[in-house]
Amino acid sequence: MSQDWREALAPTPECIDIARLDGERSAAERAHLDSCVRCQSELALFREISREESSTGEAEAAMWIAGELQRRNNVVAFRPKTWRVAYAIAAALVLLIGAGTWMQMREPSIDAPAGPGTYRSARLEIMEPAGDLPQAPNELRWTAVPNATRYHVRILEVDATPVWSADTAQSHITLPPDVIAQFAPGKSLLWEVEAFRGKESLASSQTQTVRVTP
Repeated sequence: MSQDWREALAPTPECIDIARLDGERSAAERAHLDSCVRCQSELALFREISREESSTGEAEAAMWIAGELQRRNNVVAFRPKTWRVAYAIAAALVLLIGAGTWMQMREPSIDAPAGPGTYRSARLEIMEPAGDLPQAPNELRWTAVPNATRYHVRILEVDATPVWSADTAQSHITLPPDVIAQFAPGKSLLWEVEAFRGKESLASSQTQTVRVTP
């Protein structure tokens, strides 16, 4: 039974081109259409698509697929209304692939080398001095920040009045004697440091409180 069905739908040299099925036909073509199950099926499909007011793209796609089936002599059963489902699935896949590609191109890589306009998370931690001290410190130390070319250090009163500031390329700095003298017993001072690459700020420390115990 299956073989008879395939033979009935197999193309013949007299089969009408799908592009001319719904147009003007000669007497020979009309006679062939009356007896050819394949051409009748293709004409029914063409008219079904037209009744559903398919878009130009859908009609062209249906005609192309039917033509491919005819060229390959590989006829398969289908329902006309399933075309819309196939188009919807194909369109959704195209949108998903396109959106994924766009997002992949848009998202910056975490492995990209640092450069102008590239911002990275860096930590700058104060090492010493911190908290209560037995005596006035003579040096400030902090953790180094990758790619930093200089560090700006500030010492402040607790009301944020500047006491002293300086720049250094190292991750530590020695205090001058007059600054050391500012650390009087029982007096609290604040200090902080910020890392730079040229004029670009890379990281800032938290403000640290220091007090020499009486």
